[in-house]
Amino acid sequence: MARRKSIPIRDALHKLFPSTFLMSIAKSSGMMVRVRQVSPVDLFWTLVLGFGLGRTRTIAALRRAYEKTTGRTIEESSFYDRFSDGLTKMLKAAVGHALNNSLGVGRALTGALTPFADVLLTDSTVVRLHDMLAPAFAACRTNHTKAALKAHVIMSVTGNGNQSLKITSERAHDGPVLRVGKWVRDRLFLFDLGYFRYQLFACIGRNGGYFLSRLKANANPLIVGLNRVHRGRAVPLIGARLRDCVDRLQREVLDVDVQVRFERRRYAGRTRRDTQQLRVIGIRDQRTDDYHFYVTNIPPEKLAAEDIRATYALRWQVELLFKELKQSYRLDQMPSKKRRIVEALLYCAILTLVASRRLLDLIRRKLKGLEHRLPAQRWANVFAAVSLDLLRIVTRPLREVDQLARKIGVLMIHEAVDPRKTRPGLLEAVERRTHQYRG
Repeated sequence: MARRKSIPIRDALHKLFPSTFLMSIAKSSGMMVRVRQVSPVDLFWTLVLGFGLGRTRTIAALRRAYEKTTGRTIEESSFYDRFSDGLTKMLKAAVGHALNNSLGVGRALTGALTPFADVLLTDSTVVRLHDMLAPAFAACRTNHTKAALKAHVIMSVTGNGNQSLKITSERAHDGPVLRVGKWVRDRLFLFDLGYFRYQLFACIGRNGGYFLSRLKANANPLIVGLNRVHRGRAVPLIGARLRDCVDRLQREVLDVDVQVRFERRRYAGRTRRDTQQLRVIGIRDQRTDDYHFYVTNIPPEKLAAEDIRATYALRWQVELLFKELKQSYRLDQMPSKKRRIVEALLYCAILTLVASRRLLDLIRRKLKGLEHRLPAQRWANVFAAVSLDLLRIVTRPLREVDQLARKIGVLMIHEAVDPRKTRPGLLEAVERRTHQYRG
């Protein structure tokens, strides 16, 4: 039997991070002056795919994964010394290279989301660290955790938008970390109350973008317009404050325009107050009989009130992303008190996620028509189970791994398909208007 000239799994990962690119950023970052015993390319793939060796992520386990894959032994101190500032810069550069087109579905939005070029999800997750890192990453609850970092992520649902990662201490507030510009044009931002700022809303609108957020419980904007007329003896709303008239409403859906006052950023020592008009949608919860209020600048003709709650539920995807990073790729395991090592391992977890999603995309294209039966969470478990085999496939000569690649490819295709998965995924359900929101 003739040997294959290429292996799809190997090709997909090499195309994502070509060896020439890895060598280039290794040199530019100062990680490598000249190649010695440790190859920067092999080290990179070991850090990305070698997380599965051992019950917990440790530097020693990564060293053993490197030795097992390359067949070369290396002293513990020598391997530890490779975790330099240069390596951290190299990994950060690789994250920046990969994020812009590696986490989304790789297609345009359809159905209810057609009006938007993309949907951007932003949130943060907290990772506990060694107490000695408290000066750099101060935690909020110091009675049980002295040090913790916060990873702020912007995720593109389509995979074609601006995606980013920022690292701060846990004490940094989410809102000021998010900076928007012209790149948000025609894109929809979804975020939780941690990002609730009228200044941010105004900036997104000024740059031609859209946002959707829950309305703060203490917000009581002035109603200035109605987006739907209710027949009969409807409660008069124009000119009233939102919270003042809620208890008298019987309608299932409230859709109104409101006016809010806010302070703009301080400039030349002066703070200027301004107003903006926004849209507030209230959806009555059938279980509690209370309204869930959402605030947005999306006009009714672009997104109906009935689609607002389901669209906001898409924000759950970024929560699942953090869950995948921690449960499958060990983001929450930081076995060091050195800042550079902690940051390097955080970037490694992100790169593992990127590599995982690239192979998931490969499997989805191979099994076209079964995309809704390939959930990312199930795939993460499959990917973690074969990660060390993938490390060998990516780093060893093709003649040595051809048979292994065939077996792993069959295994991944078989295990990735959920036999019980009959409903479409969250994004598809929102696009088709079949999503049933709960809570």
